[in-house]
Amino acid sequence: MNLEKMMETYKRENSVTPREEKILETIQKSKEIVMEVQSENTMSYTEFLFSQFRLIRKRWWMLQAMLLVLVFLIMPSLKDTTYFMRMLGVASVFFIVMIIPEFWRNKESNSCQIEVTCLFSLRQIYSARIFLIGIVDIVMLTIFLTVACINMKMQFTDLLVQFLFPMVIAAGICFAMLNCSLLNEATSIVGCFLWGGIWWRITMNNAIYGNIVVPIWIMLFVFAICFLFCAVYKTIHGCNRFLEVSCYEITNG
Repeated sequence: MNLEKMMETYKRENSVTPREEKILETIQKSKEIVMEVQSENTMSYTEFLFSQFRLIRKRWWMLQAMLLVLVFLIMPSLKDTTYFMRMLGVASVFFIVMIIPEFWRNKESNSCQIEVTCLFSLRQIYSARIFLIGIVDIVMLTIFLTVACINMKMQFTDLLVQFLFPMVIAAGICFAMLNCSLLNEATSIVGCFLWGGIWWRITMNNAIYGNIVVPIWIMLFVFAICFLFCAVYKTIHGCNRFLEVSCYEITNG
């Protein structure tokens, strides 16, 4: 009992009244220390890009490269047949479908909830991945188109119409659906294949395909590029509206 009384007496005699200004000062110093530690350990943008490169699953790039090699090997036997245009159009859609799982991985695994707490914003993360995947795909496509033009003696306009145009439209559909929080990976794949079916019918309909002149194809291709850029822009600037982010109201920019 004496011990309890002594403790109560000690509490009364040594009670500390918190001062608001001191609390705010402590909070401010804590923030400064945290920011100082973060600034010392913050990675550069080059290191950030490299870290995102390591996270991307390389098997999709390998499958894309294998697809282009397969198309190149099949092209000589189909060049003078009615199946040539079909093959190129379908291959271009498959080329885009192979990158869909990598872009949808964050949404399907709910990892956006973790990424929005990182030092780099969710927008920067998506921008880095789109940039890296785009660079690698452009390199592969450049090699494929160059070799096809030289070895197969094909006109670039033919490849633009038969391969690049349906591919760009499929990519635009992929990113447009990625920006919608109510859709999933399967819906995006189905959308790309639906477009592939539409393109299949167009290439086999001479009344439509054969009467479109080169200037119109170029205008359509420019329209497709604009559509793709708009879809990518909305994806990057609207990624914080994704369902797993907005529901928990956690975002870092």
